[in-house]
Amino acid sequence: MNSVERRARRLLRWYPRWWRETHEEEFVVLLEDSMVDRPFWPGRSLNIVMNALRVRSEQSRTSYRRLLVSSSAPLVVLIAVIGFATNGFGLLSVSGPTKGGMPYSQNKIVPYNKIPDYLSVYIGPNKVGYTPKAYLAAPDGSSNDSLDGRIAPVFASNLTTLLGHEYPGIGFVRLGTSPWALSCKPESVYSETAGGGQTITTIPCPSTTLVLPNVVGMVTPTAVGELSGLGVGVVIQDVHSTSVPLGHIVWTSPRGGATVHARQQVVVGISVPN
Repeated sequence: MNSVERRARRLLRWYPRWWRETHEEEFVVLLEDSMVDRPFWPGRSLNIVMNALRVRSEQSRTSYRRLLVSSSAPLVVLIAVIGFATNGFGLLSVSGPTKGGMPYSQNKIVPYNKIPDYLSVYIGPNKVGYTPKAYLAAPDGSSNDSLDGRIAPVFASNLTTLLGHEYPGIGFVRLGTSPWALSCKPESVYSETAGGGQTITTIPCPSTTLVLPNVVGMVTPTAVGELSGLGVGVVIQDVHSTSVPLGHIVWTSPRGGATVHARQQVVVGISVPN
């Protein structure tokens, strides 16, 4: 369990056990994405605590716990006052996560903070799902973000029900379905030869398996071109290395020699300055 997941599960302890048994796993996924996107956001914790107290209050209205809840009223009032005060400082200016399509501005880059928290993705005829924006956009506009371009969770319009995942190069895959068993449309990769000519390589469908070559130590453009030509999705990750020359491949995941499906993602670590 990583540190982000531990923080998420600690926050969810405010909710009663019966609620956690039904919603915990879905809520943990949402919280983890939120914490990766905005690590330091006090408003998030206060919103969770106050909502958890509301759930506990509703549960206890017709039970013997009414007295206990009423005795906790000063604590609830104190938290409400704190929430009101922090809202004055702008910490709770957003009442909840926003959702919608990717905004567009002609000849301009849309600022990251103007993008909805959850972006709509096509999941079927007249149907859309929502995925956290960190999987589709990076705060600095780069394509080398830790989540940008990875396999992304897709939620229903309530932003809590997990429907499936969005696979780069494949599309939406519902829960319980293997992305490697789906049919696909043929795709091609275009590249230029040293002599200025152009070559076309067909990318196989996900049902096809292939053996990854060992590209460790190779210069990045050559290695990425070789992997892309095979039909796998390449995700670049910066690695600080003292033993591998700058711009060369430090490692790949999966490693060279592994059997993978076509269009599967392969993370490539490239050497960058310390």
